[in-house]
Amino acid sequence: MTIKTIHRWLLLLVVLCFGDALSVVQAEPLKPTIYYQQESENTSLQQLIGSPLQQWQTVPKNEAVSFGYTPEVYWFRVQVGANDADRILYLGYPLLDSIDAYFVQEGEVIRHYNMGDQQPFSARPVHNKNFVVPVPTHAEHEVYIRVRTESSLRFPLEVWEPLEFMEANQYQVAATGLYFGLLLCMAIYNLFNFLVTRDISFLNYSAYTLSIGLLMAGLDGVGFQYLWPNWIWLQDRIVTMIGSIMIMFATLVTMGVLQTKIHSSTIHTWLRRFMMVYGLTFVLSLFLPYAMLIPFVLILAVVCSTFLLGSGIVLWRRGLIYGRIYTLALSALLAAICINALGYLGLFESVFVQRYAIMAASAFEVLLLSWALAIRFNDGRKEQLALKEQMNHQLEDMVSQRTEELEKVMIRLQKANQELEQRSNEDGLTGLYNRRFLNQEFKREFRRCRRNGTNLTLMMLDIDHFKALNDSYGHLLGDQILIDLSNLLKRNLRRASDTLYRYGGEEFTLLLPDTDEVGARDLAVSLAKKVREHAFDTDHGPMHITVSIGVAVASPDVYDQPTQLLATADEALYRAKAAGRDQIRVIAERERSVSSS
Repeated sequence: MTIKTIHRWLLLLVVLCFGDALSVVQAEPLKPTIYYQQESENTSLQQLIGSPLQQWQTVPKNEAVSFGYTPEVYWFRVQVGANDADRILYLGYPLLDSIDAYFVQEGEVIRHYNMGDQQPFSARPVHNKNFVVPVPTHAEHEVYIRVRTESSLRFPLEVWEPLEFMEANQYQVAATGLYFGLLLCMAIYNLFNFLVTRDISFLNYSAYTLSIGLLMAGLDGVGFQYLWPNWIWLQDRIVTMIGSIMIMFATLVTMGVLQTKIHSSTIHTWLRRFMMVYGLTFVLSLFLPYAMLIPFVLILAVVCSTFLLGSGIVLWRRGLIYGRIYTLALSALLAAICINALGYLGLFESVFVQRYAIMAASAFEVLLLSWALAIRFNDGRKEQLALKEQMNHQLEDMVSQRTEELEKVMIRLQKANQELEQRSNEDGLTGLYNRRFLNQEFKREFRRCRRNGTNLTLMMLDIDHFKALNDSYGHLLGDQILIDLSNLLKRNLRRASDTLYRYGGEEFTLLLPDTDEVGARDLAVSLAKKVREHAFDTDHGPMHITVSIGVAVASPDVYDQPTQLLATADEALYRAKAAGRDQIRVIAERERSVSSS
């Protein structure tokens, strides 16, 4: 999208938005003199009817009612002359809580209308986003209107002929439809961008655009008319709730467009603080009354928007191209927000400018920010591609220079790794697998046996009185016995799958897959006998030793973890030594045990 195209769209949007002002040349409403007075405890309709006009104050000629945020209730009085045509009474502000309109002729109430956004939308006599009621008589009469609201007490009060009213409002309807259509298209467009690129900035921008649309729908009255006509609770809080969400997403969009995390940590920190403040404001809007919270929301909106604009200016001066576009986009919106806030607070009067300036400014901002976001993404992609290409060239050069060296190094590393792997898994004295390798194989074998539904047996052997041998004859003799015992045990294993490990010190462990209790007991008895009968060749001559053996048999689904089986085998060994050594204890699932003869 070129700049010229954007200018054309903006020009069309402004023409349509302000077409309502041009229509005044063709059709103008009757703007009667508006009298008003504040309601007191003793005020009643009967007292007001026929009361002297000197007791009433007057709204300046051709100006709308505008009292800002006030908790007071006001009565308004207008005189309507006789006319042969049908007429309607128009209050052009959708956020009035309660309106009672009394049509009085010759001192008698001939028609009463009760309406407001504290009632379902269907309760209105004419389904219009603002408040429209038919005038019940062609004769001369007076209208007394009682208005109470927690929002800003501001509205134009006009008398129209129905056909002229429809002609005058067609431009407003067209502009409103174009505005919300533009926001919806931009939200969907950026959502698709997110789905394609997975760049979170597009998703944040899509949510920001939708939040602007919902906020403007609430302010303009079309939301209550079409989206939530029976949800009075939401209508009462839509401005504070969605306004808070909109500023939160505006902050996220600012972080994405300006990349504040990279370009300014200070600005980034303050933006995160604004997000937290508005997150708290959103939560408070669910509970606190609208009248209590809205002044704070409006003031904070001006402060936050000013800070966002300042952030764009700072990064623009630092040479960030997106900062220039962002500042231009936010300047128009900030001006409109300030005008709108001043109007809601009763410090500025122009209902038309307040309602449509912020629409035009937000549409202008949405288009420019989308453009900035697209440029930022495109530049980022170009930078990534350029950096990737540069890195590829560097890598190719490095690879060509290092390939031969790496191949040689890899060969040496493979050999070294094989040696290290073997050494790390072997006991340095006996050449058996060590405890580290046992832990690896034990877990793998445990899972396999559980998966296949087979038994797994763990056998632990301990040399009896080995410490006494070391103390009497020295550690060299102990090492000779350990080496001879490991060879003896390996020679007497029955199957290739049975594996012997040195567990530590004078302890040895046998892992016996697919071995039940009977087979484990037979093997334990056989090994104990072989050890008992074997003469160990040492520097001090032949010696005889005995071993204590603990056996744990795991049937399928008996143990959940391999550590449980290991603990059981250790317990069986403890029982064998406690029974006097040179013993065998077998623990199966029913805690059975036998001893050697």
